[in-house]
Order: sequence, then structure tokens, then C-alpha cells
Amino acid sequence: MDQGAGRWALVAGATSPIGSEVALRLGEAGYSVALLGFRHPEALARLEGALERRGIVHASLRTSLHGQEGIDRALGWVEEGGMRPEVLLFLAASGVMRPIGELSMHHLGWTFGVTSFSMALLASRLKPRKLIAVSSPGAGRAVAGYGAVGAAKASMEAFLRYLALELAPATSVYGIRVGLVETPAASRLPGFPEVRERVLSATPMGRLVTPGDVAELAVVLAREPLEMLTGSILDLDGGMGLSI
Repeated sequence: MDQGAGRWALVAGATSPIGSEVALRLGEAGYSVALLGFRHPEALARLEGALERRGIVHASLRTSLHGQEGIDRALGWVEEGGMRPEVLLFLAASGVMRPIGELSMHHLGWTFGVTSFSMALLASRLKPRKLIAVSSPGAGRAVAGYGAVGAAKASMEAFLRYLALELAPATSVYGIRVGLVETPAASRLPGFPEVRERVLSATPMGRLVTPGDVAELAVVLAREPLEMLTGSILDLDGGMGLSI
């Protein structure tokens, strides 16, 4: 595999259902795809197989983005492979679903490290043409048991605003604030069945967001100019919360 060939998109958090769908869609849109994943090696292997069957050039690295060592390893891998990603799609997230009073400094450090700090460091070092990061409504609203991740997503959105300023005009920066997607991670929310029903009842489009919805928007943001949208956080939630 000639890793130096083609236009590369780096997908951090590629082993999640959304990350896998985004990677496949970017590959089908003509990008070579670099995959970063950690928690689910079997999902990474399945994604590599799917890319292989479609004839999509790809490379993968299993590494945690929690600390500086993981960040340095990822940056070194990109440089050594000559990939120079044109697009950085950041979906990596981790966190403990507990009330804040049950969290420790370790829990918070891990959650912010993976979900927010690593995005800021990767983007500032790689300086891609497009940075697209996935956030959630928990960045601006309170959801029971979601305090650590919600606060980390809010931190990530703040970094996106600063990166839009610091990396302009070479890099366009976008956030996608994704509504509820029925994934294994979401199902760990306390009272998830009730949360799901509340979200559905408040969503004019009458359904939850799917990984395909996220991937479709991500590909549009990656491929189209749209530089005057830089710094924007786009709500992808079927209109949830529009009504009083």
C-alpha cells in the first residue's frame, strides 16, 4: 500500500458505529482513509475488511488518545506514513456515565483527555484543510449521568472556536452537534429507554439520528468549500428542541 498516494482523511474514533460509517462514506467519496481507534479492536478489523472489499486505500493505528504518548504516537504514524491528512474527522470520546458526585479526578482527566484535549492537539499539529468534530446536545444541556462527557464536549466546542481563529484561513473548522443516536454508548445513559422516548416525542422528524445521517453531513463538509461556515456548530437532530 502506497500510503503517500491520494487525498487522506484521518478518522479519530473510527471504531464507533458513527466513526465506521463516516470512514466508509469518506472512502466512497474518493478519500484514502487513516483510522485511529482503541477500545474495540474487533470493530477496527471489521472496518478494515469493509474498506478492503471496496478497494479503498486505508491504514490504521490502535492507540489511546488519553495522554501525550498516544498523541505523539498518532502524529508520528501520520508523518512516517506520509499521509498528510486533508481532513481530520474527530469522533473520539470516552467517559464515565455517573453523577458528578461519583466522579474522581481520574475519571474527569480521562474524559477530557480523550474527548477534548486530544482533538485540540491533533488539529493544531496536523493543520488539515478541514477539521470536523462531533459534539452532542449535552454540551449545552444537562442530561442525567452525562456530566463528565457533556462538559468535555462543551470544552471541545470551545477549542473549535479557538482553532477556527488560530488556523484560519488555511483550515476550515466545523462542529456537528449530533442528536441521540441509538448506539451501545448511548444505551449506557441512566434511564436510556425513557430518554429515547422523550427525544422521539420532541423531534419533529419523528426518528432518531442515524450514523448515516452524520456521515452524509460529514462528507458534504469535507468536500464542499464552505469556508465561511468556519467556527460553526451545526445541529443535526431532526429539529429536536425547536418547540417550547
